[in-house]
Amino acid sequence: MSEIQHWLSGLRHLLPGFILLLAGALAILLLQRWLGRALARLRRHTPISIDTALFLQRLGAGLLWTVLALVALRFMGINVDGLWAIIASTLAVVGVGLLAVWTMVSNITASLFIWIWRPYELGERIELLPDGLKGRAVDRSLMFTEIREEDGSTLMVPNNLFFQRVIRRAPNDGRKAALERWESEDPGANP
Repeated sequence: MSEIQHWLSGLRHLLPGFILLLAGALAILLLQRWLGRALARLRRHTPISIDTALFLQRLGAGLLWTVLALVALRFMGINVDGLWAIIASTLAVVGVGLLAVWTMVSNITASLFIWIWRPYELGERIELLPDGLKGRAVDRSLMFTEIREEDGSTLMVPNNLFFQRVIRRAPNDGRKAALERWESEDPGANP
């Protein structure tokens, strides 16, 4: 008989958590339905794709289910403080990682576009407006373009800035200046 009483007291301890879980599940299902309708209305008035709407709906639902599970565990007496810390830390690391990767991919892609569309040539005098960065474009890598200023100092400009700023090109022949630069660096190239 004491085992049954012990089991019932444990059940009484877990019962509020299960009730919270059921009520929360019902609330989440209603919120999902409302969010689906809201996104459908939004799609009628804005150019949002169905894939984006579905992603937003699933992301919202996933976040709600995660929070509900953690709150229910906490309500049942299980300490989830460590889980909250792990989740917050993981999200912070992912956010920083995505920012770093985005910056690198942005610069590499911009380098490819500079190579294809040639907004400037190596050896040309260029100026980035409105920043006022100006000088001769002397080198370009996957990440940066090196601009040599009049005083001889160099600026390492991220390649993606060339698609976010206005570029002023000097009216001289950039190809000629680039050829002169390369010929002066490699004396064996011109017999």
